[in-house]
Amino acid sequence: MIVNTNVVVKSTVNLAKKQLEVHAKQGSKSNLSIYEVARLMDTIRHQNNQNNVGKDNTIFNFSHN
Repeated sequence: MIVNTNVVVKSTVNLAKKQLEVHAKQGSKSNLSIYEVARLMDTIRHQNNQNNVGKDNTIFNFSHN
């Protein structure tokens, strides 16, 4: 299950990077608010911080019940 979680996190980070790329290209014509941009940047930074701390596979805590 952890492998699937890692794939989801990587996909989320890649999507956030692509959205920020498009936002940067569109400039003031972008539909993203400053809050949405900040959320995307936080998503990327959070993943980068996880990678710097170590190769810990525990990204999300959840119950299998």
